[in-house]
Amino acid sequence: MKRLKPKPPVAEDCSDVERVLEQMRKPKGAVDKRPPQNRRPLSSDEVAIYRAVTLQWTAGDRGALNVAIETFPFDVSSETPSCECLKGTDPENLLQASHSVHTLTQNVLPQTSVKLVDPHDQHVVISHNDPGNSIAKGRSVDSAVNEAFSAGLFSLSEIAFDTEHHRAIVSYSFVCGSLCSSGRTLVFEKIGDEWKPAKTECGGWVS
Repeated sequence: MKRLKPKPPVAEDCSDVERVLEQMRKPKGAVDKRPPQNRRPLSSDEVAIYRAVTLQWTAGDRGALNVAIETFPFDVSSETPSCECLKGTDPENLLQASHSVHTLTQNVLPQTSVKLVDPHDQHVVISHNDPGNSIAKGRSVDSAVNEAFSAGLFSLSEIAFDTEHHRAIVSYSFVCGSLCSSGRTLVFEKIGDEWKPAKTECGGWVS
């Protein structure tokens, strides 16, 4: 797996967020032994951001998209975004986003190109369509990769907001095989009544 490095951070005061990050980096059993909990219903801001992320992904005419029906906790324990990415993020909201999940419904992602799927079931399909296995069996590279992409799983993280809900940070991952996956952390800003992707680079990964 190759990490995509974010741009060097600018000087920002992230002391409150850093204290929360230190708590989150401790062994999970020492912080909270409970599994992630479902939170209250999604807010209109959360729905708007999830729609913006999926629209951004499908803008390249990638075809149908399989989206995990459950979000995953926002994780900064393995690769912490820069202070520029986290600036203004409410520490309590970040902590809550790291210990909770939501179940998505079709009205949250109404695009015709989006299909909500059980992530466990989809991983079985992904394993069966792994391009490495398909190529080893004689499939052409293009055919194997296209089939893997069509079976791939797109997952959305929980969202962490700033105190005024004008800035938000969210992650996504797309898995289509052992060497056919990627993910990224994005920052969105609310401009008027619309959530727009910020220019801030927060890094990501590919494999």
